[in-house]
Amino acid sequence: MVSMTRYPIQRVINWYYGNFCTRKCFNKDGRLFDCHKKFQIIANTNKNLMITHKEFKDLLDEGDIKICKLKPGFRKRTVGWTQFENWLNDSQFDPDKFD
Repeated sequence: MVSMTRYPIQRVINWYYGNFCTRKCFNKDGRLFDCHKKFQIIANTNKNLMITHKEFKDLLDEGDIKICKLKPGFRKRTVGWTQFENWLNDSQFDPDKFD
């Protein structure tokens, strides 16, 4: 069941950034910094916006919000903690090589 509870945009951005961006681009500090700045622009210009997690993820997955530089298939993918730990230990990991 998907929660339809609406939260302030900053909270949803923090959730997305922590669970999607940092798990996929953990070894790309410059990219993470750029994306974080862009997310903060969205949050600061929409301070009163209330949105569900699903609505926000759908906006990013479908390209309505164009921040992520990853390929669409990988951008939409959810990364569990175990997979993230495996990638952390893989010196050859490159998020740009996923589709």
